[in-house]
Amino acid sequence: MKRRRTFPCAHCGTLVPARAVACPECGSDATTGWSDEASDFGGDPPTGYDDDPDFDYEEALRSEGLAEDGQPSRAAVRRRWVVAVCVVIIVCILLWLAEH
Repeated sequence: MKRRRTFPCAHCGTLVPARAVACPECGSDATTGWSDEASDFGGDPPTGYDDDPDFDYEEALRSEGLAEDGQPSRAAVRRRWVVAVCVVIIVCILLWLAEH
């Protein structure tokens, strides 16, 4: 008899690896019921922000310092360089003061 490497989640139907502790898609586990007796998803699936008219994707990206392609924005990269240079200058000043 061949060993199964995956099994379908009873809640969402996603194939779950045999040794997984929870479903990677919906988070169901042995405690919440992915046994064969479980027949239906226990609640409404998450919908995300698609239905929220007040959600501004570009503003959310900017607040996280990301460009639309998910890469760090120029301002975020510049800010990181400024912080790094300031830290190096402070360390140099502290080392210089320690010697004198």
